[in-house]
Amino acid sequence: MYTPDEFTLRWQRLHRPSMDVTDDAAFYWRLYTSLRDLTERNARPVGEPDLLSLLLYTENTIAVGLDGVYEYLYRGLGNVVFHWCDRLGMDANATSRVHRLVSGAVAEASLSRSGLRRWMAESVLSRDFPRLCDMLTYFAREDKLLRRVFPDLRYREEMFLRLTGDRQKAQEALWGDMAFCWRDKRGKSLSDTIAHQFRLSSSAIEERERNSLREAAELLDTIQAERLDTYIYMERKDDRVVTLRHRDGRVFRDVVFPTPLSSQAQGQVLVAQLVTYAGNTYVCGPLRWMDDRQAERWNGEIIWQDIFRKEREAARRVHFTTPSGKRMSLYEDLYTLPEDPEEARLAAQGIYRDEPDILDFLVSYSDVATNNEA
Repeated sequence: MYTPDEFTLRWQRLHRPSMDVTDDAAFYWRLYTSLRDLTERNARPVGEPDLLSLLLYTENTIAVGLDGVYEYLYRGLGNVVFHWCDRLGMDANATSRVHRLVSGAVAEASLSRSGLRRWMAESVLSRDFPRLCDMLTYFAREDKLLRRVFPDLRYREEMFLRLTGDRQKAQEALWGDMAFCWRDKRGKSLSDTIAHQFRLSSSAIEERERNSLREAAELLDTIQAERLDTYIYMERKDDRVVTLRHRDGRVFRDVVFPTPLSSQAQGQVLVAQLVTYAGNTYVCGPLRWMDDRQAERWNGEIIWQDIFRKEREAARRVHFTTPSGKRMSLYEDLYTLPEDPEEARLAAQGIYRDEPDILDFLVSYSDVATNNEA
């Protein structure tokens, strides 16, 4: 079991170095001790990573509720707290107590300033593109719940590795692609969903932070991402700012590069991901220069279509069973929504007509258990 000081150090390591968790650590340490006491009496042996995973989910819920959006949207995730308890062998009564503990923590902290939410908003409001990238890639790379609704990433990673020839750069390109270009099955990007959650969060907190979140949401709305593709170098403004033309003819002016450009770039073709944010366009992640001959063999549209096809085929080969016993393909979960508008609306809230509500079951079971004890 962690001491308060040990917990604070461990909690900081679970977050980006640019995020200060000091103000929140005591709150999550108290929740950690309560969870540990409860699981020691009601579950099989529990490791620290298990406890920390539920704390991170609770923190996410308090800060912006990002995990909850995907928890409702994708049936393969199910009810996170229920599955956490089930994996640890807890009975329904103990599971209900964990639900109440987590819900109580969320209610207690919902009106206070969240360190994670503050860091997210400040990263956006800085208008500093590297800080924005750091925030979005943190969720794409580190949020285990979010990663479970990503497609099979090996095909993208293989492409990035062939392009860069370096595994670390390929990973950087992969997480930049997922942070900016991935779309959930509603067609929403990660930044779209965070902006929406910022607007929802702003209704329940103090006016100053509410205004900051609304401003951050508006800035997130300005993001336009272009998947990795080829661009012709047209003209140079200075050693880091140039004009590029996409192979489809679109022109991107004053594109900002992360490092100064070599004079040898003139006349070559750039392969990169571009992101427009707050009125400026940036090269995101690793890049590669090609000569005309190499560029002729690169067709971004065909490459991405092939990757998407392989990802969908891989999802069709995977199946899972929902809590009510319904067998589904991963493809159905990751890529499809109910055709009926009312069913689609309910599904976005995690309500399915062929699936009982696990929370209703836990409440009724807990009531029965309490009456029996009496």
